[in-house]
Amino acid sequence: MKINAQRLWDRLHQLGQIGVDPQGGVTRWTFTDADTQAKNWLIGEMKAAGLDVHEDLVGNVIGVYNPGGSPLAPVLCGSHFDTVRNAGIFDGCLGLLAGVEAAQTFKENQIDLKRPLWIIGYRDEEGNRFNSGMIGSKTVTGKALPEDFLVQDAAGITLKEAMERCGYHPEAYRQGQIDPIYASVELHIEQGKVLEQNQCPVGIVEGIPYLRFYEVTLSGCSGHAGATPMNDRQDPVLAMTEWIRQITESARQKPYTVATVGCIQTFPGSTNVICDHVTFTLDIRSLDVAQIEACLREIEILEARLESEGIQVRRELRHILYGMDCDERLKHQLETIVEKRNLPVFRLMSGAGHDSQNFKDVCPCAMIFVRSVNGYSHRKEEYTPIEDCAAGANVLMDMLYQLANEEDRASSSPQTIL
Repeated sequence: MKINAQRLWDRLHQLGQIGVDPQGGVTRWTFTDADTQAKNWLIGEMKAAGLDVHEDLVGNVIGVYNPGGSPLAPVLCGSHFDTVRNAGIFDGCLGLLAGVEAAQTFKENQIDLKRPLWIIGYRDEEGNRFNSGMIGSKTVTGKALPEDFLVQDAAGITLKEAMERCGYHPEAYRQGQIDPIYASVELHIEQGKVLEQNQCPVGIVEGIPYLRFYEVTLSGCSGHAGATPMNDRQDPVLAMTEWIRQITESARQKPYTVATVGCIQTFPGSTNVICDHVTFTLDIRSLDVAQIEACLREIEILEARLESEGIQVRRELRHILYGMDCDERLKHQLETIVEKRNLPVFRLMSGAGHDSQNFKDVCPCAMIFVRSVNGYSHRKEEYTPIEDCAAGANVLMDMLYQLANEEDRASSSPQTIL
C-alpha cells in the first residue's frame, strides 16, 4: 500500500499559497491572520481525510483516526505549519500533511488499528514572532511553563494575549497535556546536505541537538559621531563585533557546534550618533551540552574585559531546548521498513531543533528525514522533489501502522500492511 503522492504534493502547494510574502516565499507567523487562515484550511483538509478534528486550548490542531474506538494510549504524528520570514513550503508542513495523508490512506483502505492515531499541527514551532518557540508541543508533553506565555512580540503583545485574541485559553494550558502517549513519530525535511551528499532520499534521525537562545545587550556611551575622538569612546557596536567574532570562533573549534547571531538592533540608530546600546540574539546549538558550556565560558572572559572598558553587558537566556536521542527500538524498526521499501538505510543527526525533542522522557520518539535540495531551508528556494516526499511519507505510514498495532512495547515484531 502506498500513499497518494500527488494528493500530498497538491496539499503542500495549496498550503504554500497561504501567507505568500511580497518579498518572496511564505511568511506565516503564529497567531497572525495568515496563520489563522492556514489553520482553518488544515482543519478542512483533516476533515476531508476522514479524521475527527478539534483544537486544544492553545490552538494545536488535532485530527484523530480511531475507527474502532480504542481506549489505548495514542500514537502521535505531527509537525508545525508556521514559518519563518520568506520561507519555503516544506519545512514542518511536509511532515504534518504526510501524517494526514497516511491516516487518509488507512481510512480509504479500511485499515483498523489497535491504537488511536493522532495527527497534530503544533503551534508556534519556529518562534519567530515571540522569540520563543514550540509552545504547542511543550503543551502536549506537559513541559510548558507559565512564563512561556508572557514572551512579547515587537509590538509588546504577549503570546498569551495573541492566543486570547484568537479565541484560545492559555490560562488553562495544562489541560492540553496528552498523557499517556504511546509513541511519537515526525517526518521532516533534513534542512541540510547530508542525505543529498550520500544519495539517500530518506534518513533515520539519531538525535536532536541541545539549543540555547540568548538576548544580549551591550551598553556604552552615546555621543556625537564627529565630535567624540576615537580614543574616548565606549562604542557598544564595536564591542558587539568582538563578541560575535569570539562566539563564532569558539563554536567553530567545537565538534557539532554552531552559533548564530540572527537579529541586531542599535539604539538610537542614527547615522551621526554613537550608539548608546545594541541588542542582538544568539542561537547556539550542539549535540553535546558541554560544548555549549565551553563556548559560554570563553565568551565570559571577553565580557569581563568589555565591562572593564566601560561596556555594560547583559546576557539573558530566553529559550532552552534539551537535546534528545531518538528511541533505539524505533530506529531499528525504521531500518527494517526502509529496507522493505527498497531504499538505502542511512542514519544521521539532526542539525536543527524540532517539536519531537519535547517528547524526551515522555514516550519513545522517532524522526524521519527526507532530502533537501542543496540543503536549502528557511528560504524560499527550499525544495524536496515529489519522489522523496512520497518515499518519506510511505516510510512514515508503515511506521505508524506498526506502532498503532502494538498492544504494548514488548510486542514490537515488524508487521506488514496488507
